[in-house]
Parts: sequence; C-alpha cells; structure tokens
Amino acid sequence: MFQLGGLVVTLVNGLLGLILWRRLRAAFPRHGALVNAACAAALLLLGHPALLFAVASFSGLRASQRYLPDALSMIALGAQVGLLLYGLLLGVAAVARAVVRALRRARPATDRRAAAGAQAAPGAPAADVAGSADTAAASTARAAGDAQAGGAPDIGAARPEAVDEVRRRLVVGATWALPAAAVAVSMGGVLASRQRPVVVKIALPVRRELTSLHGVTIAQLSDVHVGSFMDAERLDELRDAINAVRADIHVITGDLLDHHVSQLELSTRLLRGLRPARGQLFFCMGNHEYIAARSASIPAIMKGLEEAGAQVLVDEAREVRLGGDRLWMGAIDYPSRARPGEPARRPTVDGLARALGQMQDDGAPRILLSHHPGTFRAARELPFDLMLSGHTHGGQISLGRIGDYALTPMLPAGLYHNGLYEHRGRRLHVNAGAGGWLPVRINCPPEITLVELVPA
Repeated sequence: MFQLGGLVVTLVNGLLGLILWRRLRAAFPRHGALVNAACAAALLLLGHPALLFAVASFSGLRASQRYLPDALSMIALGAQVGLLLYGLLLGVAAVARAVVRALRRARPATDRRAAAGAQAAPGAPAADVAGSADTAAASTARAAGDAQAGGAPDIGAARPEAVDEVRRRLVVGATWALPAAAVAVSMGGVLASRQRPVVVKIALPVRRELTSLHGVTIAQLSDVHVGSFMDAERLDELRDAINAVRADIHVITGDLLDHHVSQLELSTRLLRGLRPARGQLFFCMGNHEYIAARSASIPAIMKGLEEAGAQVLVDEAREVRLGGDRLWMGAIDYPSRARPGEPARRPTVDGLARALGQMQDDGAPRILLSHHPGTFRAARELPFDLMLSGHTHGGQISLGRIGDYALTPMLPAGLYHNGLYEHRGRRLHVNAGAGGWLPVRINCPPEITLVELVPA
C-alpha cells in the first residue's frame, strides 16, 4: 500500500516535471540547455525520497534519512512539497480557465437569442428593416466592384496581430514565478518546522470550591517522532521550551518514538530532562510506540518510558492530589488491532469504560489522554471534562478552519484535526505536534499546549 503511494507520487513528479520543462522551454527558447539541466537536477533532488519509498516502502525512506545529511533530506522533502503545491496551483488555474471558457461560450448564445428576439419583435418599423437590407446590398455591391476592377481584396482582418510585449512578459514571468513561489513557500515551511514551539493556551473551568486547583497548569507535548529529523539538539530545544512554561504537570500524548527501539535512548533523555513543578509526568501510547515495539517488544518500550519517569497509562486512570483537592488523569490506548505476537488490545469503548470507571464522580475534573482524536466520537457523551489528543500534526499545512472542519491538503476531510472542540460541555484539544511526517509546516507551527484550570 505504501509502495503504491510512493509510485503514485513518483509518477506525479514526472508529469509535473514534464509540464514545467515544456513551459520553461517555451518561455526561454534561447536557454534550452540550461533549462534541461535545471529540470533534471531538480527532479533528481526531490524525486529520490518518493522513488525510494516506491521501491522499498518505509525502509527506503528511513535509509535516506539515515545515510543522507539531514539538511539534504529536508531540502529534498521541502522541494517535493513545493512541486506538489505547484501541481495544486496548476489544477486550480485549469479549473478557473474552464469556468471562464464555459461562461464565454454561454454568453454569445444568449446574445444571439436576444438579437433574434429583437428582429422578431412585433411592431418593428419596416423602414429599419429596409435600411438594413439596403446597407447590406451596398456593401455587397462595393465588394463586387472591387473584384471586377481587379483591386486586391481587403485582407486586413487576416493580418497577424502585433505581439503584445507586455502580455508576453507576464506569461513568461508567470511560467517561472509560479513554481518559484511554490518552492519558496515550502522551503519557508522547512524553516518553520524548526522554529521554537508556540504555546497554545486553553482554559478548563473547575468548580469554585476546589480552590487548590485554581491556577494549576498542564503542559502537553505530542508527536515528537524522535528519529525523524529530530536529533538531540532539537530535543533539547523542545525540553527547554516546555520547561520554560513552568507547568505543574506534563503530559505526552503519544508518538514520542518514531519507528525503532533504538530511538528509546534519546526519548528517555528528553523525559528525564522535563521538570514539571508538581513532579507528575503522564504518557499515553501512540501508534508509533507500537511501530517501534516491532523491533523489540511493547513491554520493553513501556519499561524504558517508565524508568525515565513517565507514568504510562493504558486504559486506566490515576488520582492526582494537589493540596487539599484532586483531579483525575486517565489515558486511552491507541485504537487499532494488535499484530501477531502483541498483547490483545481492548476496543475503544471498553477502554473508555475502564478508564472512566476508575474515576470517582466527585466533582473533581476528569482529564483523558488519547493519542487519536477520533476517540472523542465515542467518548463525547461520557462523563469527563477534557480530552487531550495529537496524531494529526494539525495537518502540517493549514489553510484555516471553518467551524469544526480544518482545511488542509494533507488530511482527508473530517473533524478533530487541530485546536479546541466542544460537544455538550465535553472538550477536546488536538495538539499540532512537535515533529512531523515531513519536515515542512505551513501556517501550522510546532505546538506546546498549556491547560490552565480556572474557577467556573
């Protein structure tokens, strides 16, 4: 399946490269050799990740990340996104041209019908019709006279129009400016993926009498993906950023590792560097923890995380005492089937029932961690206050949000992609993540979520 996706992207790369090459050759006919060399070099640079993906699935992609310098891989993947953005812009332009042509074709037909109606209108003066006929006859006679006299026919209308240099310059400029803009935006997205995470603040109302909870803060980190363009230096930046918000409790909502148990060493190094003010660090399993466990085992991954100070919760809840009051912290397992040799996983509904069943209905706030935000569909009628999720990376390329629908070309249409959602008093916040599938983020920066408990 993944190899098929790589093959499709490779074919799309070839098609878009051919379109770009032909346009550049037409725009710059005197520089054909330079255009050929530039297009070949560009396709070689950005095409190799998709080609390796098509040939060897994730193994090929991981090999390119392992053996090529990070800077080269990031530039290649950024250029890949730029080419796909160029294709998207070409598609939008083609649709716009088709609509304009359809409107133009419809307009003359409307004008002809209007003219026919005017000619057939009752009460039109006969003199007007006669005058029109006389004018047509005179024109015909003049044309015949010119032909009998041996005069050359008037072919002025058939002469080629003078080249509009302004229009030609605009066309040539658009030929190179459109792909250049797409690449510039994607390369800006590469730089944005390495920026310091933004802190997104949300408020969680709690009962006024729970005074020890007022002002308590919870910092959420998600989807770090250690090993995927996430080296020790970048991890130190994330550690410093989350420690700087001075939250009382830290939570990580899955996908700390990316794909191999060898990434556990850097992952635990990050965990040991976290400094929650109240000393509590909670963790829920993401799908990539299970992917990494294929090279070891799930108990080995969980043991490493717990030895680094994380409380790994799987369909369970813990009481968190803060002064004279408390809150409940629970977590749901990643909703997928277990692979052969893995422990069986509970269905999401059963996991929710088990975790919420361990939380007393005593008015204390109940918080659920769930890597996959789709869990909110099953949970939103159940008694809890806030769910913290990740998994989607916010789409990494964000075009905004309309209501509950996030607009991003990286994810299928649907709910719960990024930000805060609410359903009958139940809240869900989807963290945009700190890492990514690709080292590109456009209008979707890395995120740390800061939840503050406030009096209702």
